Amino acid sequence: MSTPADPELFARIAAGDRDAFGLFYDRYAPVLFGFCVRILKDARDAEDVLQEAFIQVWRDARRFDATRASVKTWLFTVARSRALDRWRSRHSIEQRFSAAPDESLDRAGAGDGGQETAVLRDYVSRCLEKLSESEQAVLRLAYFDGYTQEEIAARLNEPLGTVKSRTRSGLTKLRAITGEGGAGRG
Repeated sequence: MSTPADPELFARIAAGDRDAFGLFYDRYAPVLFGFCVRILKDARDAEDVLQEAFIQVWRDARRFDATRASVKTWLFTVARSRALDRWRSRHSIEQRFSAAPDESLDRAGAGDGGQETAVLRDYVSRCLEKLSESEQAVLRLAYFDGYTQEEIAARLNEPLGTVKSRTRSGLTKLRAITGEGGAGRG
């Protein structure tokens, strides 16, 4: 018997099927854990975020709208949001209790691989410069500063739909600029 596709599995999860949830967890937990570790740089925090993300999946499965995103995209968005919340919370606590000045994300990695980081940062900056100012603004706030789309909308005093559209169009243009056309996404 073949494993059900994501939409079928997710429909079963929305109906309260624990076996379907187990299959879904087994399918995505390993890659989602790696994704969270890359954001948080800490395996314990990543484990906590992974658990929170899957709890939210179980709790909110009935509200998932397949017309807005794929199951996989929604899952990674949930995990990213939780991971960034955790990172900001941890970062805030570290700032309060640290006597030394905080090192920003821009200076992170200046030791080993600092030159690679600088080259990559320069490449990304050149690619971003090819976008409109509004697209650059939302992408920088989201990916460099860690803001959610809701926070970006509030910060820029723009409607959420506008921020989402600019993010989507900016990412599409970046994929074209960098030659990553998006095969296999979804």
